[in-house]
Amino acid sequence: MKSAMRALALGCVAWAALGAAARAETVTVPKGTQVVLVFDQALDSRHVKEGAAVRLHVRDVVNSNGVSVLNAGTPVTGLVTKVVGRKHYGVNAKLYLGLNPVTTTFGQPLTLEAASQGKVLGGKKSGEAAGATVGGAMVAGPIGLVGGYFVHGKSVKIKPGDTLIASTSVDTDLTR
Repeated sequence: MKSAMRALALGCVAWAALGAAARAETVTVPKGTQVVLVFDQALDSRHVKEGAAVRLHVRDVVNSNGVSVLNAGTPVTGLVTKVVGRKHYGVNAKLYLGLNPVTTTFGQPLTLEAASQGKVLGGKKSGEAAGATVGGAMVAGPIGLVGGYFVHGKSVKIKPGDTLIASTSVDTDLTR
């Protein structure tokens, strides 16, 4: 009787394992899958330092092949990797960010990068200032260049709620 019970128990365990293997789900998240991130904090290029932590979250559910791989609200962290201050002649400041892998609904990491490849996260080019400088050089000669020197670019100011477009950096297979 004991051996029959043991055989039945082992059979049930084997059946459950087989069922779990049959239910294993694998989803491939292709490189370039877009993820919209929302800043949870303010950043200002005049004050932020390299190495500062940055908090964001996923704005919308991200699906791959009809399967949810990231839920809205999933936290994302990163670091400020470089700060370039604003300069003369209307050259704007720049912030460079590195994003940490985000945990998927499968419990596995997904590597993200800023869609701009981490190069420019904010600030618009001051076309008027740059145009005035070039125009001044053509029309007024060296005096125009001196005047352009006093036109400063803008700093990068990110507010909570501002968005950043990121994308997956490699094809990633997720299994659960």
